[in-house]
Formats: sequence, structure tokens, C-alpha cells
Amino acid sequence: MSEANIGGNAGSASPAEPRHLRRVLIIWAVLSVIGIADNFTFLVLTVLAVPVSLFVFVFLGYSLIVFRVQGRPTEDGVPLQPRPSLQIGWLGVTSLLCLFLLIWGLIAFYQETSAASTSNTLAVQVTAQQWQWTFNYPQYNATSAGAQVIELPVNRPVEFYVTSKDVLHGFSIRALGVRVDANPGEVTTTAVITPTQIGSYTVQCVELCGLFHSDMWEAVNVVSADSFNSWIISQGGHL
Repeated sequence: MSEANIGGNAGSASPAEPRHLRRVLIIWAVLSVIGIADNFTFLVLTVLAVPVSLFVFVFLGYSLIVFRVQGRPTEDGVPLQPRPSLQIGWLGVTSLLCLFLLIWGLIAFYQETSAASTSNTLAVQVTAQQWQWTFNYPQYNATSAGAQVIELPVNRPVEFYVTSKDVLHGFSIRALGVRVDANPGEVTTTAVITPTQIGSYTVQCVELCGLFHSDMWEAVNVVSADSFNSWIISQGGHL
């Protein structure tokens, strides 16, 4: 493979030599589009992360397939001499991505903390044990009974206080971006989150905690304020 094809510059190339860089970029672009997901914040992070990681993996996979040789090599490969513009471009793009993610995270954190300081944050005490969860609402003197569901009012900040009665567990609500260890004898406070869409989600244990670890999951229902108040009363709480 000629240096012109490696760098993608305008140097002359043999007609029989395929345009490897163009092939790799086409594969990379197609796989990047396929790898994009839903959910706005996750969408932004995925849009940024997928192309960068696939840029590396596609080049690696393409090189392993196209440039492999049969048997033991008898000579050194062609020395690669990337152009300074490629090196500067790669460093510039990755630096801008890191800066963007830092700013994005700081803005999101500021918005969440501002919402918590100006609103009535809902406190939910989460207690893990083999192999179930208990959810308490100290502001309403209520405990989730029966199926042990978490009910959350939409558009209201929520803060979880997580602990364990026995072994290490992991409290996770992936749809809400919550993930924290449940440590025996310690209380861990999560960041304030605000559910913005009514719907049903799942809380799971994400630390191997014993025989029935895979059964340790419950429902998370984000409902309207009126429905939440009615549910609190049904659990023996008061408003």
C-alpha cells in the first residue's frame, strides 16, 4: 500500500492499488449511523463516542483482514509516515470532544442542583437485602409495600439514600441514569435526578449478591402528581 493511499493525499497511485482509506471511511460512517441510540443525553454521548471508537476498530479490523499475509512475514512492512495534518486533526477533534463533554456535564449538573434548591426534592430511602428492595418515603411516613414498587412524581427532583442490610448490592435505574453501590452499614446519596416522562422503568441489582441476584429487580413508575399522592395514601402515608 502506497503512502499516498495511507494519507489520502493527492499523490499518484497505481491503478491496481485500491483506495483503502476511502473503503475504511465508508465502513466507519455506516457503522456509526447504525450504532446511534435513543434518549437525548445518551444520544449525544453515543453520537460522540461511537464514531471515535469505531474509527479505531474499523481501521484495526480492515488492516487485519486486507493486509494479512500467509505464513511468517519475510520482510518488514512499509513504514507509515502520517502527515502532520492528520495528527493535528486527530488531537484537535478528540480535544474538542473532551471539552464539549466537560461543558455538557457541568451544565447538566448545574441544572439539576438548581432545580433541587428551588423545588421540593423527594427523598427516597432505598434498603437492599438478599434478595429484595425496601423503599421508604420519610417525608410522607410511607413504605412501599406488596410488590415493592418505586413511585415517582413526574417533573419533581428526587434524591435516593441507598444502603444494605447484609452484603454489597448495586442500585441501578438505567433509564434515569442512577447507579450506586448499596454498602452494608453505610448510606450513599445519589445525585438529584428529575424524571421528565411518565412511564414504567426498572430498578435492578447490578452487583452479584448471591443465589437469587438475577431476581432482584422491581418496577419504577413515574406518574402524575395526583397519582403519586393517591399512591402515598394507599401505602399508609400522609400528605
